Amino acid sequence: MDTDRQRAVEVATAALRAHGIDEADAEQTANVLVSADARGKHSHGLLRLPRFVQGIEHGNVDPNGDIEVVTERGGAATLRGGSRLGPVVASAAAAEAMDRADEYGISAIGVHETNHLGMLGYYTDQIQQGGYVGIAMTNTEPAMPPYGGAEPVLGTNPIAIGLPTDPVFNLDLSTSAIARGDVLHRKESGEDLPAGVALNANGEPTTDPAAALSGTILPFGGPKGSGLAIAVEVLAGGLVGAAMGEDVTGTYHTEDPCTKGDLFLAIDTEAFGVTDFEARTSEFLRALTASETAADADEIRLPGQRSIERDRTATTVTIEDDLWERIRTLASNG
Repeated sequence: MDTDRQRAVEVATAALRAHGIDEADAEQTANVLVSADARGKHSHGLLRLPRFVQGIEHGNVDPNGDIEVVTERGGAATLRGGSRLGPVVASAAAAEAMDRADEYGISAIGVHETNHLGMLGYYTDQIQQGGYVGIAMTNTEPAMPPYGGAEPVLGTNPIAIGLPTDPVFNLDLSTSAIARGDVLHRKESGEDLPAGVALNANGEPTTDPAAALSGTILPFGGPKGSGLAIAVEVLAGGLVGAAMGEDVTGTYHTEDPCTKGDLFLAIDTEAFGVTDFEARTSEFLRALTASETAADADEIRLPGQRSIERDRTATTVTIEDDLWERIRTLASNG
């Protein structure tokens, strides 16, 4: 069903408020989730809200936790999130990254003691709208094996990159062949998975989302996706003082404490002495999209271009009927 966007934000905010979250944190989180739905990224939209509430109910979200810098050296800092809602902590980290990039030219902000942040590309979009290059990554609880392995010891570990250009460039990708959130969305909506992206608990290929959730998701591109996932596991986990591998909990099973980490980088586009980066890069991207298309393609699009354009203009969002009823119930039965 199509729902008025502001109404969706209000009901999602009410659902979080009904479970002890203050107005500012509730509204900020609701906006992040609804933004994902507006972009068509339903796997990281309001579908996540019941799991966020589950985390609150199990005591794994601290509505009053302090977000504080615990270590710093120049442009580098570590934020402890105080177990607040993930979108609130991630937005604070993105802001800290921009502040330090403004002062030092480049910044790297590690985050631990936080929760699932929603759609990673939301924060690189924030950073690029601030005029900086934004890079972000996060690790998640195990969902896929390393290339050649059989046991899920790596998260789906997304990475996002945003450029302050016109047209928009905002890459947001999972290192798995399919994001776990997409598997969850397909399970909820009764859709099959594409072939070749997941195994069931017996190690057999499956297109059943429920079987994939109890089995493993495969890395994209074989060793390439596996190698990138390992790198994100270390950079967003071990480097920032968070858990890695099988020690990561709470991103999907929110009844468990969340032990994952995040890493946000911001780069001032003039830090390397180049004063026309935005203009030159924008011209380059426009030339790319205007180049000749392949025989089976209608157009050339940049990562995130269409979805962010939708987000910035959408006045309604599409929400599954059953999910909307669950959210309304959460809003009234806190």
